[in-house]
Amino acid sequence: MNENNDWTKDFKVIAIGNADRVICDQCGKDWTDSKTSGGFLFVSNAICPDCAENYMKGIKEYNEEHFIRSKCPGNVSFYSYIMTMRKDDGI
Repeated sequence: MNENNDWTKDFKVIAIGNADRVICDQCGKDWTDSKTSGGFLFVSNAICPDCAENYMKGIKEYNEEHFIRSKCPGNVSFYSYIMTMRKDDGI
């Protein structure tokens, strides 16, 4: 590409740090400040307590239970559970 025609030259890159945030990969809700327990990790997707029941219906319909990596223990918040899983994965 001709450097004189570089349309990105005026773009400013902004880094957004999400390392300490927990967002549901299904609905997009932010669970960072919630103490609510529930949800699970489906492959690499964090499925929150609000989405878990409905999402599980689809998992069972397609016999995909083997893709559930783990479920949030009842005495742990969804936030703490996902942060622990990230740490275990080295993310």
